[in-house]
Amino acid sequence: MKSRGPANPERSFGISVGAVLLLVAAALVWRGRIGTAEIVGGIGAVLLTLGLTRPRLLKWPSAVWWKFAMVLGYVNARIILTAIFIVFLTPLGLLWRAIGRDPLARQRRHWPGWSPYPPRYSNRDHFTRMY
Repeated sequence: MKSRGPANPERSFGISVGAVLLLVAAALVWRGRIGTAEIVGGIGAVLLTLGLTRPRLLKWPSAVWWKFAMVLGYVNARIILTAIFIVFLTPLGLLWRAIGRDPLARQRRHWPGWSPYPPRYSNRDHFTRMY
């Protein structure tokens, strides 16, 4: 199923990206980079203002932003996660298999048997406040 995005992507784009750019500008001011903070803060203020007042004016920047988000999502899902799986998880799984580690206790010899029923489950009030 294809993701449709938010109901009003222009407003969402203006508010979210504008707010993040204003936070980045505040961090830049804190770090002493006033010139860069003015530029980033100005762009953030314009996006936030347009997102709150006239989101239709953000139609094209929002469309570009959402296309970029889709491309970035594709890259993250396919390339980066595949690389992490190959570089990290596969060697770890092979190492665990070589040393006989079974963290999920899938083998019969690691199965602890029946676990005792916790006494707190005997009280029906326990299930009314699960968290």
